[in-house]
Amino acid sequence: MPPGDELWFDNQSSDDLVQDKIEAAGSKLKSLTLLSQSFLLSGRLYQLSLPNLKELVIPSLYFFDQPEGWKFLHSLTNLEILVAEYTEAKDSILQGLCQAPWWEKLTQLELKLASLKDSKLWQDLWFGRSLNLRILCLFFLNRDLAKTVLSSKLPRLEYLVLGTELGDDFLLQLSEADLPLLTDLDLSHAAVTEKATLDFLNASRPGLPNLARVRKRFFSEQQIESYDWNGSAVGYQNEELSDQEIQEKYFAGTGLKVLPASEQLNIRGQRQNRLRPLERPAPR
Repeated sequence: MPPGDELWFDNQSSDDLVQDKIEAAGSKLKSLTLLSQSFLLSGRLYQLSLPNLKELVIPSLYFFDQPEGWKFLHSLTNLEILVAEYTEAKDSILQGLCQAPWWEKLTQLELKLASLKDSKLWQDLWFGRSLNLRILCLFFLNRDLAKTVLSSKLPRLEYLVLGTELGDDFLLQLSEADLPLLTDLDLSHAAVTEKATLDFLNASRPGLPNLARVRKRFFSEQQIESYDWNGSAVGYQNEELSDQEIQEKYFAGTGLKVLPASEQLNIRGQRQNRLRPLERPAPR
């Protein structure tokens, strides 16, 4: 984006600075990364007009879970990219997303929705809806929640990251899903067994004709010492295999390649948008 189209504020940015910069950018602002919890809690953002904003990165939808907050979010009619870190999946959160005028127009969505249930509201977000997403990252899903996501129409989806407790059966469901443009699949956050992963890699995958790269962590039987954040030894763990070792040992003959760690979504985001340590909202 051209200079002036993008603003980024960390959690140490002063409220006045944030407001002054956003007001000065006005209708020119296309991308906003706003991690300042103080400013978000103040409600000052709700009074600003950002008619051309296309990308919004926030710590949590929690900060918008009130009438004025949702009114502001729904006013972002040109929004294409939404990234929200840790959010409790209350009914009001799901309802706000269901009613968003941009939901079916988003090209990139990253959400970490805790305590999520396969409710009617969750189903209303996905079932039968034709979505424009190219990149989708959802955390804290189980098999049924992920299955609901796949009940939507995702003809343009290219990059998929799903976690966490998906279970082995999910990979069979995924292989039969209608995702014609899916190229990259990141399973490094998904709780599926090595056997189920290998079965998936070697399967026909009729619903994923363009799948080219997959990321999943594999470990050797070699034990190595592990250390705490302060350098103290805390025990032993199996050594993680390198991408090259995984490619040679598990991907040979599958027609697939390892999705490199350097191209994982969170790394890509940090490089492009200076994103974003997980910051959970302070309790009210």
